[in-house]
Amino acid sequence: MENNSMVESGQVHSANEGSKTCASCRRAQEAEEMAFAFLLALMPVITLTLFGNMGLV
Repeated sequence: MENNSMVESGQVHSANEGSKTCASCRRAQEAEEMAFAFLLALMPVITLTLFGNMGLV
């Protein structure tokens, strides 16, 4: 038996509208992707700062 509910951030959403994800789930996923991209873009700065403070750069 197929389960037609999705759990996202503690809330249960029904996916019976014909689509696999509801609008609030898509917005949450887009926000999560943007946060990950922002952190990924900061990694070179964080790495250089860390190694610079340790005297390795």
